[in-house]
Amino acid sequence: MLENIVKAYSRGCWINNWIERRAQHTPNWLALIDDATGEDRRLSFKDFNDRVNRVASALRDTLNLRKGDRVAMLSWARIEVLEALFASSKLGCVFTPLNTRHTAREIARFLSEVKPKVLIYESEFSGVVKELAGNVGIESLINIGGEGVEGSISWSSLYDSPPLDKPVEVGIEDPLMILQTGGTTGRPKAAVVPYRMIFWNALNTIRDLIIPGDLTITALPLFHIGGYTYVIPLLMFGGANFIMHRWDVDKFIDYVERERPSFLFLVPTQLKMLLDNPRFSKADFSSVRWITSGGAALTREIIRGIFRKGITMKQGFGMTEMGPGVFALDPWDAHRKMGSIGLPNLLVEAKVVREDGRIAGAGEEGELLLRSPSIFGGYLTMAEETAKAVRDGWLHTGDIVKRDDEGFFWVVGRSKNVIRSGAESIYPEEVEKVLLEHPAVVEAVVIGVRDEKWGEVPKALIVLREGARITKDELVEFCMGKIAKYKIPKYIQVVKAIPKTDVGKVSRRKLVELFGEPRDEIGD
Repeated sequence: MLENIVKAYSRGCWINNWIERRAQHTPNWLALIDDATGEDRRLSFKDFNDRVNRVASALRDTLNLRKGDRVAMLSWARIEVLEALFASSKLGCVFTPLNTRHTAREIARFLSEVKPKVLIYESEFSGVVKELAGNVGIESLINIGGEGVEGSISWSSLYDSPPLDKPVEVGIEDPLMILQTGGTTGRPKAAVVPYRMIFWNALNTIRDLIIPGDLTITALPLFHIGGYTYVIPLLMFGGANFIMHRWDVDKFIDYVERERPSFLFLVPTQLKMLLDNPRFSKADFSSVRWITSGGAALTREIIRGIFRKGITMKQGFGMTEMGPGVFALDPWDAHRKMGSIGLPNLLVEAKVVREDGRIAGAGEEGELLLRSPSIFGGYLTMAEETAKAVRDGWLHTGDIVKRDDEGFFWVVGRSKNVIRSGAESIYPEEVEKVLLEHPAVVEAVVIGVRDEKWGEVPKALIVLREGARITKDELVEFCMGKIAKYKIPKYIQVVKAIPKTDVGKVSRRKLVELFGEPRDEIGD
């Protein structure tokens, strides 16, 4: 009997066809807006679902896609990305968005692992696709806008197909997407995102107080998990997304004033650009209930800058392997718990484990372990890596955190980044947060460099504001009293820019190669 009950909830078209039910419930509600064509395109739920059905029908009948086939897409954020995702879903296919910043060689390496049957691409990437087409076994190419590679099918022609008669039945553990992680050590991993993960994450996102009719501006790319943080939950609960094709801070301000979004999700780099924009202080953001951030350390300077605007600034925490919504700081705690990632989401269990294997007490640092039904489906073709990540029923994140006496969590750093100095452990992210509070410092990254006495000591790489100057003594004095003396950088090097990976993250291993000499370099 139990087996039949499990079948009743774990399989069915409700899993991959809920967008049609949403369209039936609220057909005329606004679902999507985008600016990819130079003008605002607006789709109701009915219009969006109709387009998805026609695309799905064309993929099945014209390109012979079947359940389990993989559909790759190389495109900046736009409505078509979501149409491809939902159309693939209705066919039981697996959607695989590609990083638009990667080279043809990097994309080819990833595609050789994923093995897609179809590649959808924006015409802007025709040159890259020409390099790929003959090397990775792709059977069909679909071009969006402009002139594409010879033999490509036009995306707009897919709308001419009759609507899909019925979706393919799927299971809740079947894969919906394959996403690349944003790792900074080794090559990115291919994380499998099952339908189960999507549904439980949507429930967790209720914690962020989204309601039917909410609108947000999605200003992140849709080839990483962060871009989907609110997109899918909002579509599920009857909200709307304005999808920005490319990030542009002036356009973003225009869109906020015109579209009146309810809330916003921006990464720290975008928030910094917003605060530095001369228009921001007078721009009308009165519709925004709160702004949340994740993906990197959020400095107190940025948080205070948003508060000064009269907007609640709160922080969250997510990752490709769990979520993306894992922790959230509620608006009413945003002031008094400034800098905290908040509490675990409704359906997430978290614990902090010390190096000796014991559960950490309040204020003690340890590795963050997570357990939730929103966990991923493992790394594609990387069973050993999956086994390392998920042990004894818990996801071992590699993040070092601490929990205060009220249960609020604070990120200290990454275990892989730890600097071992004598008998002490130094987490670079903790030092970086202090350095970034200095008014002359725009960016700061701390790496470990060799030392005869201590084995390893911290060295700070900093980018200064334009026209700013600083001395080592001044920076050291600034850190005094804020962090322990052994954590204060022994060496300081001023650089013009911090090299980053294609996904905008810092590769500390690369920085050690470039700047790992134990010496100061402040300049004149």
